[in-house]
Amino acid sequence: MNIYHISRLLPNSDLRQEDEEIIQNIVRKIEKNEDLDIRLIATTNFTSPSSISRLAKRAGFNNFKEMIFFLKQKFTESQSGKRELLAQPFIITNHQWEEIDLVFEMIKRQKHVYLSGTGFCDFLVKYSYRKLMLKKIYAIDLTDLEIKLIAEGEPKNLMIFSQSGENKNGIRKIRECQSLGGKVITFTATAGSSFAREGDVSFLIDPESEGINNENSTLNFFFGNSINALEYLFNRYF
Repeated sequence: MNIYHISRLLPNSDLRQEDEEIIQNIVRKIEKNEDLDIRLIATTNFTSPSSISRLAKRAGFNNFKEMIFFLKQKFTESQSGKRELLAQPFIITNHQWEEIDLVFEMIKRQKHVYLSGTGFCDFLVKYSYRKLMLKKIYAIDLTDLEIKLIAEGEPKNLMIFSQSGENKNGIRKIRECQSLGGKVITFTATAGSSFAREGDVSFLIDPESEGINNENSTLNFFFGNSINALEYLFNRYF
């Protein structure tokens, strides 16, 4: 469990820069189920037990044991979320839950998101649009639109779909969104594709068929499984 924004994890904290590194080291010990004795942690981090106790108080806790209990609980929640995602046979991601959470929480906070997809993927855009509107998230379909011409205020995130993961217009939109400070969530059926590599969060959707083609004339569960994935993600975050 990598902690990307400790200030979000510990909103009542008054931590120093060196405190954050020690907390990351404690989390790694929790991941490996190692000894969490305060003296051992102090020695590992070249400090004293009393300094670790003061760190716990700067983090907003009454004592060291309370901080350890909180971090263990967060680690358990993170592992549970990962197992829940792995239990979905149609969706794969190599990203940590903390990364995924940040992107979707930003969408929830802003109540705005860009959508893009061409060909049969336009169906996924329209499905997402209507579903998100019901969740009170204002979705903007980028068909025939340039992000730079409509962007205003805080950078917004993009959800984009491509079975091949090599749609040139889609790749351009990914880079345009990122250049303006937004994050990109990609959905593709093709491992190692540009979409899979360039998305800030990328989901690989199983088409459950080896003979898919661009015309979508053969058995292909990519679009159906993409909807399954969207339902799972929308229910989790919104």
